[in-house]
Amino acid sequence: MSVRKLTARIFGSLVLLCGMASAQAQEHVPVADPFQFDPDFRWFEPIYDMDLADMKPKKRANTGWFATYDRLNLYGSRPELENNSQGLESGMDSGWGHRYEIGFMMPDTDKGWLFSWVDNDIGQFFSVRKERGNRINEDELDGDATNAAPPFGFEAIPGVSNNRGFNYRFVDEKKSENVIDFDSYELSKTWRLEPYHYGGILEPMVGFRWFRIEDTNVFQNFISSNDPDQIADAAAGRPNLITTYGAAAELMTTDQAFTENEAITGQIGFRYFKFIDRFTFATDFKVFSGANFQSSFNNRHTEAVVYDGTDLITQGDEVTRILYDETDRVYTRNEEFFLGFDVRGELGYQLSRAVTVRAGFQLIDVARGLWRGGDNSNSVLRGGDNDQDFLMVGGTFGITLNR
Repeated sequence: MSVRKLTARIFGSLVLLCGMASAQAQEHVPVADPFQFDPDFRWFEPIYDMDLADMKPKKRANTGWFATYDRLNLYGSRPELENNSQGLESGMDSGWGHRYEIGFMMPDTDKGWLFSWVDNDIGQFFSVRKERGNRINEDELDGDATNAAPPFGFEAIPGVSNNRGFNYRFVDEKKSENVIDFDSYELSKTWRLEPYHYGGILEPMVGFRWFRIEDTNVFQNFISSNDPDQIADAAAGRPNLITTYGAAAELMTTDQAFTENEAITGQIGFRYFKFIDRFTFATDFKVFSGANFQSSFNNRHTEAVVYDGTDLITQGDEVTRILYDETDRVYTRNEEFFLGFDVRGELGYQLSRAVTVRAGFQLIDVARGLWRGGDNSNSVLRGGDNDQDFLMVGGTFGITLNR
């Protein structure tokens, strides 16, 4: 027998043995199939009260893939800033957001996974509206285009037209009171225990949670060469807006600090729920703790608008120049211990075989380890401490699929 034929026979025997071993392995450990949960997609199939009455809690708690969506309206506490004599942090401001959940529960082992994303944004400013020196762009009042030549209707120079949706020109001078972007991502391993005597079911969970919380601190100041203090300073020979840009000018100064919190935490908790006819009562409680890696920067941005003529009131009001300037960013880093808890309660009503609508409340309390307001290196901005708390509480309304 030639070496080539002998090699071919040996190779064929190995392939046959591997195939037999694979078949035997699949017989005892079947290949994982994400659709092994019988997803027939009959989500809107009607379900009747008699069906629910005859169904045990163990059977009514669905297995397989599930998903939920909730619209959030959570009020958030304000930052604790240095040298705050006006009690700014005493209030709470409304914020809106979303909560998404997706996961699965194995039917044979009652074990599963849960991924959740919570997003809630708050943007509360104190704002004062001030008219600009050239308070009206007269070219737009008769319906004519700001720029008569191509491209028709576009500003020849950005920033010289009337404010969009208004027939005059103004600027909003803002000071932030509570501006925060809250995002939370969590992944948890879950277990479903046997129902209690009265039908309640407990699902313990353990996992990790990543927080990304971004805080904004802004202070704006708008001055004009028509302001009495500017005119007085110019008469006294002191440097000011008039001596810098001329007798017809405006200056918007924005001092700003942006603070980012990246918290990596471990998390433990549970979900308890109970079915009563078509209603489902559910509550979630989770405790998280870990490290918060903080970073912040602050700088100053200025926008100077210079007009022609020597007086904004009686003479020229055409924009001559718009000058922008921004200082270098000053960065700061820090680490803090992060601790808090998350609790929510919900009442759901089952509409069909797999669809339930629900409403409830949620409370997220970061007990310590959050940085808001930035540092105090900017003499205008009031910085905040690195170890603050943050509370969000409010209502939720959403829909559940196959849970």
